[in-house]
Amino acid sequence: MKITFLTLGTRGDVQPYVALAKELIKNGHEAVVCTGAAFKSFIEENGVGFHAATADLMAILESEEGKKVFNGGSYHIFKMLKFAKEVISPAYRKSMDDFLDASQGTDLIIYHPKALGAADIAEYLNIPCICMSPVPIMYPITEFPNFALSSDKNFGPFFNKLTYKVISLSESSYMKEINDFRNKSLNLPKRKMGELTFKVNHKDTPIIYPMSPFLFKEVKSWKDRVFLPGFFFLDLGETKLDEALENFLENGKKPIVVSFSSMPLKDPAAFKEKLVNGLRETNNRAVILTGTSGMSFEGESNIFAAEKVPHRLIFKRAKGVIHHGGVGTMSEALLSGVPQLIMPFTVDQPFWAHRLHEQGYAISPLREKSLTVPDLVKALKEMENERYIKNAKAIQAVIESENGLEKAVKYIEQLRR
Repeated sequence: MKITFLTLGTRGDVQPYVALAKELIKNGHEAVVCTGAAFKSFIEENGVGFHAATADLMAILESEEGKKVFNGGSYHIFKMLKFAKEVISPAYRKSMDDFLDASQGTDLIIYHPKALGAADIAEYLNIPCICMSPVPIMYPITEFPNFALSSDKNFGPFFNKLTYKVISLSESSYMKEINDFRNKSLNLPKRKMGELTFKVNHKDTPIIYPMSPFLFKEVKSWKDRVFLPGFFFLDLGETKLDEALENFLENGKKPIVVSFSSMPLKDPAAFKEKLVNGLRETNNRAVILTGTSGMSFEGESNIFAAEKVPHRLIFKRAKGVIHHGGVGTMSEALLSGVPQLIMPFTVDQPFWAHRLHEQGYAISPLREKSLTVPDLVKALKEMENERYIKNAKAIQAVIESENGLEKAVKYIEQLRR
């Protein structure tokens, strides 16, 4: 079976698809991932076929103009809309044709909700498709609301379910491009927004959330429409930490690991000062993965700074982890078996911060904008709390036992029988 994965976004929007593609290939299938060129090397290094999509959202986010628009810069709202109209929308339109090219001869499409036009292509090719969202935002349920509207409140079953209506509206800004694609590239009639969200060719679209069902034990209303196989973890092969980092780890007590991945801090200098003071007051060492946070470190003997390090390798060597709460980083922190503190920025991150704290798997979340040194000191001391240490080990055992990739492959194979 040939499977085409269509996805756009950041590393967290691409890696789960690469992990699943790699597992499918291991099981005798053929797989290709169509996404932005920023991920070409990453995908091909993992032995998965790559097809370029014009909308390289990672490159757009990392451009100077993109940083101003999407990372809280000083752009006026009308300039932001102008940027979307002149840059994002045309790129999305071209990407739909790239998705179509990548899907030729395929038996199944697995797509990210951001991959506009994917369901339309499945309709045109008359093949099945699976919506695979990295976060639990697609299917309407009664147990908790759409996190885009609230990450920590419960409005009751009726209103919780109602909040998911916004999913059908998510295409609204791009219906002109979608219908142009349907007309010119697919020779299909125009459609309304949300028309293919849950059904394609009169058949229900299966939904996969690559997440641990253990974290959602109370949810019954996904029923048979949503499958949670467990988190997807990419095989790191023979990857090792570099010698300098190994020396730092070996010559002192376990450090606090700090990683905000692609999230930029509003005030990197202020956060750095608070972090350094918090570490000093609690007598902790740290490994800081600077990423695009804006922080830089020189001359601090108790801090090792690197732009990026595989989370799998460094988290398990930590005393505790401080991170932004993106689902990929969060799952790696759960797998590490050490206490974690989430400092959420946006999107699904506040949802995970609240949910994991509520279940006892993360310390009470903090925010950059209101962070104080005493708050940070308290959180760092909490990482020595026996409750969080015990809970971290318990959830680690659960996550390790789930084998999410294996279950997902079996589920996909059964759907195609």
